[in-house]
Amino acid sequence: MRRPWIVPALSLLLLVSTVALAQATDPLETVLETYVVSQVTRDDGTREDRYSPATQARPGQVVEYRIIVTNVSDETLPPGIVVISVPILEGTQFVPSSATPSSDELLTEFSADDGMTFAENNVFIGLGDDRTIADPTAYTTVRWTVLVDMEPGDELTLVYRVTIR
Repeated sequence: MRRPWIVPALSLLLLVSTVALAQATDPLETVLETYVVSQVTRDDGTREDRYSPATQARPGQVVEYRIIVTNVSDETLPPGIVVISVPILEGTQFVPSSATPSSDELLTEFSADDGMTFAENNVFIGLGDDRTIADPTAYTTVRWTVLVDMEPGDELTLVYRVTIR
């Protein structure tokens, strides 16, 4: 019998970067919520996602991570200062098009080389003649950069999904 894969909610490496702020404490508070996603069919035949808090998941199940970032300081954080990077953990596979997308307020980028390089689209892997575009399921890191002022008390929710292998 296969053992369920334990969702590493507390061990998820969440990197939040604020560049050179003149503060002794972190201006950001981050909260990670983890859910197992299942699809149910409604009476009218349409399907909808249902979310249950994840403590464990089995291979083939989809897990959604929600990262809630709040500016808990008294200062406005300028554009480009808040950068949130999360790894796609070993034993999981990124679900294409599941990350909170880029907008006028947010830049979403991906890496397929453990965070060494990032691109918004067409993430490349390999060198020289072996260089190819990575399939999104091969992504190893997701990174968001906030492109607008983050005022005191502002909250931002970022989402991405993985499939348990």
